[in-house]
Amino acid sequence: MTGRVLDFAGRPLAGADAFLLETLEGGLTDLAGAFTFTTGGTGPATLVVQLAGHLEVRRAVDLPLDGPVAIVMQLAPVSLEPITVEAGAFRLGNLPDVTLSNLEVVSTPGAAADLFRAIQTFPGLQNVGEGAGLFVRGGDISETRVLLDGATVISPFRLDTDRTISFGRFDPFQLRGIHFSAGGFGAEYGDALSAIADLQSVDKPSASQLGITAAIGGVSGGLDVDVSESVGFRVTATHSDTDLLMRLNGRRDEFDEVPKSNDLSGGGEWVYRAGGSLKAFALVQTDHVGVRIQDPSYSGIYRSDARADLFAVSGLDGFGAGDLTWGVATSGSRKDEDFGAFRLERDDRLTQARAKIEVPVRQGLSLAAGAELEHRDADLAGSVPVASHDNAPDAATTVFSSRESGARLGGFGEIELQPSNVLRLLIGMRADRSTFTGRTTLDPRLSATWRPTDQLTLTAAWGVFHQIPDPLLFEPTLGDPSLPAMSARHWIGGATWDDGTRLVRVEAYRKRYNSLAARTRDGFTRGGGTGNATGLDVFVKEDLAFLGLDGRIAYSFIRSERTDPDSGRLAPSPFDATHTLNLVLNRGFGGWLDVGVAYRAATGVPFTPVAGAAFDRDRGLWQPVYGAPMSERLPSYARVDLSASVLRSFWRDNITVFFVSMMNSLDRSNVREYRYSRDYSERVPLKTPFPRSIYFGVTTTLPF
Repeated sequence: MTGRVLDFAGRPLAGADAFLLETLEGGLTDLAGAFTFTTGGTGPATLVVQLAGHLEVRRAVDLPLDGPVAIVMQLAPVSLEPITVEAGAFRLGNLPDVTLSNLEVVSTPGAAADLFRAIQTFPGLQNVGEGAGLFVRGGDISETRVLLDGATVISPFRLDTDRTISFGRFDPFQLRGIHFSAGGFGAEYGDALSAIADLQSVDKPSASQLGITAAIGGVSGGLDVDVSESVGFRVTATHSDTDLLMRLNGRRDEFDEVPKSNDLSGGGEWVYRAGGSLKAFALVQTDHVGVRIQDPSYSGIYRSDARADLFAVSGLDGFGAGDLTWGVATSGSRKDEDFGAFRLERDDRLTQARAKIEVPVRQGLSLAAGAELEHRDADLAGSVPVASHDNAPDAATTVFSSRESGARLGGFGEIELQPSNVLRLLIGMRADRSTFTGRTTLDPRLSATWRPTDQLTLTAAWGVFHQIPDPLLFEPTLGDPSLPAMSARHWIGGATWDDGTRLVRVEAYRKRYNSLAARTRDGFTRGGGTGNATGLDVFVKEDLAFLGLDGRIAYSFIRSERTDPDSGRLAPSPFDATHTLNLVLNRGFGGWLDVGVAYRAATGVPFTPVAGAAFDRDRGLWQPVYGAPMSERLPSYARVDLSASVLRSFWRDNITVFFVSMMNSLDRSNVREYRYSRDYSERVPLKTPFPRSIYFGVTTTLPF
């Protein structure tokens, strides 16, 4: 398909996105306003053209076309809605104003088609290990709240342990959009100190088809059924077995049982009237792994068996000029871990309900209010070595068994003011009460957006944020039942330049923590921690049409510290990667071949070194003597990843993609941690779990 996109004055429009709605095949216009892409589709189709600041154009076409298509775009009328930039926030998915599309998630080299790994290439996230965890602006992974259709997901990562490499639980094509905020988010969101990842499941499918994927790490099948104009559903099943992948890449000997998982997910939508819909989503996943671990006191197998589920029902309806959104859900997680004397059996269940009302009062003024109720049950049982350095099966342990149960009731109100087309103010207040802490917290929040020119937007945000500690920290044997809610204050200021082809975003921030709670090496809870984080984030995304490239670069600088739970002293945060850099470039060839390269680099994170050792004659082993907390850093981290995919159509309405990727293509030996000899006299670096690794497969669709 070829065509040209012009404005009403006949001037070419560069950077417009032209694509087929049914297949998402498409391309960007060059400086002459021309686009070209290849499709295997035939028959009726819908050509969509989008460009920031212009009204979307949709045109019915019949494939194959006889010649080029001419598109004329109108400027979007001036209104209040275009001010969508928020401090710390990015939108991802298939919506018109996104920063990262679902196809880009899949094509990001090194992301392994994982949503959270793709988000890691954005600013504000520190490179801490090789997993999918989101460490945002000096915060722990637990400080980011993940939601799906408004429901909190208490276990968003699979293989989520410090012994293995975690992945996200969600297929990017199950999602229609993601609102990711690295701080300063509105009063609607509670129980999170650092960040929000608000995921929205896809709407009903527009066509019925069967999808099949076969890769070196597993197989999956998906069924989309378009029942009618108002009803449709999707079901996906996946079995992952990394045995062949590990053998191919020379890592099989590291595992007693290679990572395996089984996934079943599905969702549906009923659009019962214009502006009214009902959605449901369900997910059940299991995973297993057995890793060979060599500690100074014990060499053995670390085992983890986990199961997670999510069942959510949500609705959207309008009444007059207002909108009502609501949802009910239950999210569960069970994990059994075992290594030497350490054993932990944990079963969590979070049941929740929420509702939100938005009402436009008059032009430039709207109100929003909502409430949520959560009830959490956590069954905890296990044993922890009395001395963290003694993991032998016969070591002395502290045995615990407890059921921690509590509820949280939260409510918020927000006022949105837009006194002019270039200024937006959001003022909110949030209140939460938890039976875990027995206290009520109040969180005032404020954000402002000013657009002095069509391309430049200035943002600022301030707010107070609270989060309930993990139920394990309230357990009476090793925990502290009197813990209060943890708190943080955010100050954020930034500027965004967006001219349609280039997006440049710079933000500076400051965070202050209080009442932090954490576990010591020996498993005991220490509360009353403090901390702070100061940093600068830079993000650039640009379509280099003259080179056929599109790319993005993200840089983050941070200085952060928090109370070390073992010494009680303020020390560098274990998530303080001072400099983090991510560069991603993709290039398409003829609409059928896409290649990409990603470069990741980061300062090594701090750790507490072992300064010496004393021999314990009773146990016959050496006891480490630790140096100053977080006084050393791991070596700097760097990695280059490559990917390529070939898009073909072998029959009508078929899309077949062959894909291959090479992670850590230069085979750099990054150090993830240090292991010590039995007497702690020798420090041995544990290398990256990702040496040069090849992954490949094929996916295809079968319409019916």
